[in-house]
Amino acid sequence: MTLVLFPGLGADSRLLRPLGIPGLRIAENLAPEEGESLTHFAERSIEAHGRKDGDFIGGASFGGMAAAEMSLQMKAAGLVLLGSCVAPPRLPAFMHLLYRFRALVPDFALSLRGFPALVRWRFRPVGDAELGLLCDMASRTLAAHIREYGRMAYEWQGLGRPDCPVLRVHGDSDRVIPLREGEEAVVLRNAGHAFTLTYPAETSEAVSAFMRGGAGRSRNSPQ
Repeated sequence: MTLVLFPGLGADSRLLRPLGIPGLRIAENLAPEEGESLTHFAERSIEAHGRKDGDFIGGASFGGMAAAEMSLQMKAAGLVLLGSCVAPPRLPAFMHLLYRFRALVPDFALSLRGFPALVRWRFRPVGDAELGLLCDMASRTLAAHIREYGRMAYEWQGLGRPDCPVLRVHGDSDRVIPLREGEEAVVLRNAGHAFTLTYPAETSEAVSAFMRGGAGRSRNSPQ
């Protein structure tokens, strides 16, 4: 079984490397094209990474949204959402503000995403090693890419009822996409948005069980 995971907005494959999931392949997000939709982005991603029917697909945060759209364009064995959502209203407030005032936001303001104090607040609880990695990933992401990823996520219509089983793994302390009360998910206690770095073993166990057809598998429409 093959599982392809995509990292989140402002992150790269290092966000997912701690995971020890049999059959895992980590795919970097493609550079966005100006004005493209998430649907078109998903089409390009499937072609670029050679995805095929029967693969599991998923991702963290924005990567999960892109994977959800990919799951509509292929016969995926299952969809894995790591601290993600498939309804644009669930996106963090900063993304809504960025979209509404995108013409007024300078690149300098976007560069503050990598400021250590802000990163620690957004992703806590994280240790110093995880903080350094998150800051480095944020600093390497082009402002133009942040704008385009955010725009395509905000303009996406979202996912209705999925055609494949869905696993949602979420941290109960996520400040970026907070877990809703009563939401069906494998909940990691005292975990923030970057739980693939801080709880890799627990995340890997949940995903591996899902791929084997075990606990956590659901066909409920995610929110």
